[in-house]
Amino acid sequence: MQTNKVLITDGRTLSCLAFVRKLGREGMAVHVGESFKRNITAYSKFTSESHVYPSAEDDPAGFKTYLLELIQREQYDFVLPTRDTTTIALAEIQDQLPTDTNMLVDTPEKIQRLNDKHRCAKLAEQVGVPIPTTYYPSETPIEEISSKAEFPVLVKPTDASGSRGIQRVETPQELRPTYHSVLHEHGNAIVQEFVDHSGGHFSIGTVFDRKSKPQAVHVYKELLQYPDSGGPAIQAVSSDPEPWVEEMLTILEAVNWVGPAHMDVLFDPVDETYKLLEVNPRIWMSVALSIKSGVDIPNVILNLATGTDTTDPQSYRTDLHYRWVLPNEILWILNGGDRVDRIKKIAFDRKIPVCYGVLSREDPFTIIGTLAQSADFLLDTEKRQLIFDRGW
Repeated sequence: MQTNKVLITDGRTLSCLAFVRKLGREGMAVHVGESFKRNITAYSKFTSESHVYPSAEDDPAGFKTYLLELIQREQYDFVLPTRDTTTIALAEIQDQLPTDTNMLVDTPEKIQRLNDKHRCAKLAEQVGVPIPTTYYPSETPIEEISSKAEFPVLVKPTDASGSRGIQRVETPQELRPTYHSVLHEHGNAIVQEFVDHSGGHFSIGTVFDRKSKPQAVHVYKELLQYPDSGGPAIQAVSSDPEPWVEEMLTILEAVNWVGPAHMDVLFDPVDETYKLLEVNPRIWMSVALSIKSGVDIPNVILNLATGTDTTDPQSYRTDLHYRWVLPNEILWILNGGDRVDRIKKIAFDRKIPVCYGVLSREDPFTIIGTLAQSADFLLDTEKRQLIFDRGW
């Protein structure tokens, strides 16, 4: 029975907001879920109903039980998670969903394999996808890595996202204590060559069908990130899908991937090679740029999940810019040294076409949602770390 109702989790994320706006405009009843009430998307006029569930991080069993009961009661046609923890949790219970409720989510095993930076880097090496030179302390003594590596290097937790926990190491003498510090704080870690971002930082957003074929691909160049050393894009521009993109997608084809995925790629100016940094097996934060550029990610996923034919355009706009003004551009200004110079850097020529992650004349109350959510995060120690514990 078709109800024309969908559930998008993680109302805190801009990806959830982008999906809600797109599907809500098309007349669907879009419900939003989150572990706290005052989240950005709950304030959107396109949100039909908002639900508060147990935290997938703190109470995964409670989260799964709540979601199963909610889905059974509401009889959603489609459910989409947008964060790592909710994606894995829903993947673990997708076989228990009602037969009329659809998702496009791969197995927990494949999600965890791509999320784990150690296993993902190993996979990239096996299938020939270029990555920064990577060392594995679980296989090679840290002293040997210190003598082999060219510095600076980055020590990366294997299971963290959003550049959280990464430490930059300038000298061989600093590597051992830094590695053990990261190990103590986050568990396993890898050591990776530092690639200068001056060559360009790119993102690939894609959706693979159940035959592991890409049905939508969008490429964008990240112009600014918060923080500078690494994090979500706060300014970006849609870019051409050049031949190197196909090479990156082979890592997803190698595991017979199904569903959405995001890839971080750097162009190394030293050897003029595009290098994969990581794979995020979920929806990407800047998906509003993909949608506004003409790549209809929400409907591609919805159609693939429900078995409906999908035809995504082979071309899209490559002149459209993206901005995440509130709160991240503000945080970026405050995070640097010369704030006047930073304000000048984020100023946009009004002739440049631009879309926004939050700001919308059509949906203005999300500004209130942003302020409410930001206040909630700043007053909560654990949530505050999600904002400030990024980069190095």
